[in-house]
Amino acid sequence: MVEPSPAKNLIPVFEELRSRGHEPLVYGHGKGAEVLRWEGVETRTLGRPRRRSRLAPALFALDLTRVLLRELLDGPDVALTSGNTGDARKTLLSSKILGVPSVHVEMDVYNPVEAIKLATIVAVPEQASDPGIEGPEVTTVAGPPIAAYVADRHLKGKIPGPVPEDVEGRVLVCLGGDVTEEQARRLLHTLEPLNPYVVPFRVDAPPRFDTPDGFIDLPGAMMKAETVVFSGGFGVTVEACLVAGKAVKVSGVHERHFSHEVAEMCGLEVLDVDSIEGPEDVLSGARKPDGGWLIRAGRDAVREITDIVEEIVQG
Repeated sequence: MVEPSPAKNLIPVFEELRSRGHEPLVYGHGKGAEVLRWEGVETRTLGRPRRRSRLAPALFALDLTRVLLRELLDGPDVALTSGNTGDARKTLLSSKILGVPSVHVEMDVYNPVEAIKLATIVAVPEQASDPGIEGPEVTTVAGPPIAAYVADRHLKGKIPGPVPEDVEGRVLVCLGGDVTEEQARRLLHTLEPLNPYVVPFRVDAPPRFDTPDGFIDLPGAMMKAETVVFSGGFGVTVEACLVAGKAVKVSGVHERHFSHEVAEMCGLEVLDVDSIEGPEDVLSGARKPDGGWLIRAGRDAVREITDIVEEIVQG
């Protein structure tokens, strides 16, 4: 797990597994591993992060060899993955080769990890109208486990990570993978009169904007902001729907995305980034989200996913 959302999605499942007497081994690196460190979860490394180069296939093969050897030594009963990350791909592939059953928790159901067909079981949220996932056994769960993570921490006043003080009372702009670099620049130029605080994920912000010095606790920052404008995927959408005072989702890449549906289920508007002409277009579209149902669904999903894992282990 190289990104925060998959980590937050699985932490409640790790906790439930431990409460039932199991001891999960956690592999990961990057920002997702940093979230796990906040929780005191020790992680192992799955080789090197992805790099675009001619050596990438060779590095992937070396990393996979390390994973295979490690898996053979550890002898896991089941592999549990989430998200569209390199670590998920490596784990699903190595599990398939070794004959180890795998459960993949997929929330971005219209944009799944390429290796999803290698999973034994894929768990998807029941709210998805048409996941369209072919190959493995697909089962539905009540909702996103990440909602339980946010509910048990942020909504109880337990902010696990750092939150910048200067985001208080401002417009918080979260630039994720649902806008291009060019769309992000135009959006920031449009919102500049509002003096927004910008959290860039997969696109860069010009230096004249206030941005965090390092990795921050995004839900904690959302709680302090007056309005949240976000272009992220499923995890960021769930977080905004649970903790933001007011929020609006902007989209420029994915015409169809399950995170759009979740935002709308919570009463938020999804704006086409290319239709935004001025700050008032964004501010007038901001709404107070109604995401309480996500918490109930997330808690149920944690139990359901853990049950699936236990059925395989006890098999």
